[in-house]
Amino acid sequence: MAAVILAAGRSSRMGRFKPLLTIGGQTLLERAISLFASCGIDDIRAVVGHCREQVEPVLEQAGIPTIVNTIDHCDMFSSVRLAIEDMGPDIGALILLPVDIPLVRPWTVQCLLDQHARNPASILVPSFQGKKGHPVVIPARYFDPVRKCDGENGLRGALKPLASKTLTLPVPDANILFDMDTPADYEHMKQMGPRMHIPTAAECESILRDIMGVSEDVYAHCQAVANAAGTLSDALNSSGCVIDRDLVVAAGCLHDMAKGQPRHDRQAAAMLTDMGFPEVARIVAAHTDISCAAGAPPNEAEVLYLSDKCVQGADVVDPQERFQNAMERYGRDTESRQRIKKRLADANVIQKKVESATGRPLWRVLKGKSI
Repeated sequence: MAAVILAAGRSSRMGRFKPLLTIGGQTLLERAISLFASCGIDDIRAVVGHCREQVEPVLEQAGIPTIVNTIDHCDMFSSVRLAIEDMGPDIGALILLPVDIPLVRPWTVQCLLDQHARNPASILVPSFQGKKGHPVVIPARYFDPVRKCDGENGLRGALKPLASKTLTLPVPDANILFDMDTPADYEHMKQMGPRMHIPTAAECESILRDIMGVSEDVYAHCQAVANAAGTLSDALNSSGCVIDRDLVVAAGCLHDMAKGQPRHDRQAAAMLTDMGFPEVARIVAAHTDISCAAGAPPNEAEVLYLSDKCVQGADVVDPQERFQNAMERYGRDTESRQRIKKRLADANVIQKKVESATGRPLWRVLKGKSI
């Protein structure tokens, strides 16, 4: 597998040379290189053209060989052609990424590599909620058909005759669709960069529906818990606490993503860690059993824990009611009874924290009512 970064364009709509713009302290070129290197790809190349004298020193320092596109007003497909021509007989496939799609998650690339290992004869295109994006994997057997296309409609047009050889791979990564063309796009992406450790609402939905295929009941429960967690977070933050609302809501959306599997809390946490969401994973791992200190202020894990205990099915309930129902169903078993009592005690501790911080009973907080 060779990775090719397409960075030869003129950046005319941006007004500044895109490959050397920075997000989170890295140039877009460096981000693309780090992305592929983090997934174990050793053969990384870049197609350069416009402002190559500025780009080549950066690539040389990173040890990345260049492919030069000498066409004055080159389009992306001309760079794809050159990349294919640069591939030797030892290359079994290439993965292509335009440099102006800088926020693709490593898990997305890893999914493409894993799928390629299972389906080495298929062209692979990632999709998010039904929309196709980048990067694209092209096996060597299709290099010639792609290279010989007339370039109409770019790479998409070249791949159209090969639709029967193409697999679309759903991924929970909205960033495969975000290309950076204008200054407004750049400002938006700079704001997105520091929050990439938290999946968006749309990405959470994709994880639940496209990746995990949860039932409608589980989906409705997760949405209700996320709503309760958002309400509690708002109330606590308004009272002077510091709760990362986005983090808690994402964890609420995903806490039961592995429902039905043994130790579903741990299973979900392991998957979220692999996806690149370790902070969400930490909170999700504690939504079933938690250790909390009565004297410390509420934290994100505690907010999720209590929110989950305030929701039965998709309905907000008193935690005492939910635990009473659990005791009636499982309380005949000594071990289960002790576990239920421990969880209720922890919920009570967190409830007291919330009520102390907000100055309101829990039910009023959840309903958004003042004293």
